[in-house]
Amino acid sequence: MTKKLPVKGHFDEIFTIEVDGWCYGIQNYPGEIFPGLVHAVVRELSPGFRAAIEHNLVFDILDVSKRISRAAKYLVHEKEVCFSILAQLPNPSTLEEEGQFILAQIIDQVEQQY
Repeated sequence: MTKKLPVKGHFDEIFTIEVDGWCYGIQNYPGEIFPGLVHAVVRELSPGFRAAIEHNLVFDILDVSKRISRAAKYLVHEKEVCFSILAQLPNPSTLEEEGQFILAQIIDQVEQQY
């Protein structure tokens, strides 16, 4: 059985608000939505991914990918968004042991799905 670490500082709420904000921004983007824009948003979320891991939040990477893809009117497939997020996750060697454990659980979601 996998042990579950408690999320620090209610970061799950903060993370959800941050992702919701970026999705709102994509949905209401005044110009044409294109893959480079979506990948730029994922890069902007990179510090949030690191912070989530450091706060013991095993976020649902598949759900985040789906939400971003939906916000972009599915012009970028959720699988592509998912792998873009994976590329932005921190290097395990830069994390404490707990962070590596959290990171592994996030990556495992993708391995099981794809």
